[in-house]
Amino acid sequence: MNKKDAIWLGILLTVFASLAFFRLGNNFAPQSAYRMTSENRDIVLDFGDYLDIGSISVFLGSLNTRHFSISVFNEVTGSWEVIDGEAAAESVFSWNRIDINYNVRYVGLVSTDDEAVFNEFVVQRTDGAVILPVNAQDYPELFDEQEMFPEAKTYMDGTMFDEVYHGRTAFEFIHSLPTYETTHPHLGKILISLGIRLFGMTPFGWRFMSVLFGILILAVMYLFAKKLFGSTFIAAASTSLLAFDCMHYTLSRIATIDIFAAFFILLMYYFLYEYFCRDSALKHSAKCEPPSQLSVDVLAPLGLCGLSMAFGIATKWTGVYAGAGLGILFFWYTLTHFSKKQTARLFGFCCVFFIAVPLVVYTLSFLPVVGHTPYKGLIDKAVRGSISMFEYHSKLVAEHYYSSPFYEWPVVWMPLLDANDAVSDTLVSSVSCMGNPAIWWAGIPCSLFVLYRWLGKRDQKAGFLFLSYAAQYVPWMSIGRITFIYHYFPAILFVMLMMGYTMDYAVGRFRYGKKAVILYLITAILVFALFFPVISGLPVSKQWGLHLRWLKDWILVL
Repeated sequence: MNKKDAIWLGILLTVFASLAFFRLGNNFAPQSAYRMTSENRDIVLDFGDYLDIGSISVFLGSLNTRHFSISVFNEVTGSWEVIDGEAAAESVFSWNRIDINYNVRYVGLVSTDDEAVFNEFVVQRTDGAVILPVNAQDYPELFDEQEMFPEAKTYMDGTMFDEVYHGRTAFEFIHSLPTYETTHPHLGKILISLGIRLFGMTPFGWRFMSVLFGILILAVMYLFAKKLFGSTFIAAASTSLLAFDCMHYTLSRIATIDIFAAFFILLMYYFLYEYFCRDSALKHSAKCEPPSQLSVDVLAPLGLCGLSMAFGIATKWTGVYAGAGLGILFFWYTLTHFSKKQTARLFGFCCVFFIAVPLVVYTLSFLPVVGHTPYKGLIDKAVRGSISMFEYHSKLVAEHYYSSPFYEWPVVWMPLLDANDAVSDTLVSSVSCMGNPAIWWAGIPCSLFVLYRWLGKRDQKAGFLFLSYAAQYVPWMSIGRITFIYHYFPAILFVMLMMGYTMDYAVGRFRYGKKAVILYLITAILVFALFFPVISGLPVSKQWGLHLRWLKDWILVL
């Protein structure tokens, strides 16, 4: 890294951070909570006179899918009449609208669950005007944050997609509540909870750590590309691909665990490559037989690689796939570059950093877990939790409109719509999780070129990159459960490095190679700008989203 590297990296980090924090989410949300139990099920709202009540919007607390029986009081008969016995508020930490559409003075809500938590109620007349019941003081927690009710509900005001699982679980960790989401290890949700501790249980708070890691992964990408290619231009170009990739942008702005897992996966491969480079540099500088003692300078990146793998597995089990790829690359290099004595010592070192340390970190990630039944200890939490995860993923039978098989991912056949809300009759706020077509589509021939360079020209750098990519992608080919396009994200990181390899080759071999790369990067950035409204939630016309439907299954707005 030199001064020019620092400038380019600083520019890319600043640009991406500015875009990522732009309209990330409100830094406020209803906080005070009203709890209903089996002994306290009823709420009666008195509006003082007969009014046309259109709806009640509920900002739901930490318990999802709460059910109501809604009644109105008939003053003629002196009895309550049920108008909706199956009303429900589903999404946690989000506004849920329940329609009433009744001319009435008294409305009764009876919780049909044993427990429910509500952070705020907002009552609207049929003309949309917000009104307070005359007895609002009887339920102060439900009517004390009315100013936080949005004119139009969007991702800015509450949870979207899997935030209802991961953001909620992070909240539960902070308050030692029973853990709802137990289908993944817990380090990612612990990280999300740090943002909530800093900024509160608000959209900005639960998304903050995702943005932070989305920024940090750019730094790792730059260091990795500079280490691989030794060129400031190619390092900046490769990192630009990540900075202006649509999926990286979306995953950096949503409180799910995928950006954390991807960060640790990229980091572990960076440190493995650093291990290769330091060992090669040491042996080259010796100009003789390899030294008999293993250098601390060589072992340090290998240990950091193991620690990064530990964090990756403790975030998501896809870290295991990445670890398998590390193993293949490690054995490939070590068995051909070290003596038997050194290899035996390295294996002993790896038993500590690639087995013992990951087991410890993985187990520690279960520390904040609270069960509905008591555990016998931390190890019991980890063992029972892991068994439960395996059973869930191995037996999952589900369907989802936006699911897609592995072979569709590289061509961005089926984007995932994380959020879609009408802002007006003509404007919609949409958050789509998809790859930048200019990057993902160009990555396909670049990957094939790198494969050719490895198998046809015996280029070891090309082999390292392709095997790293395959380790993130090939395991999904045997997965029978429902999958989504974001499962490809760790693999696309290595596609971008393979694109860096191709750009480096073009710059070195062709007279106009550098100009062609610059022109391509400008194109990729323009495509990112074109799709920016439908990946950022920026209110945009429905027609704009429809014009971006380049493939028949692309539904970017509704």
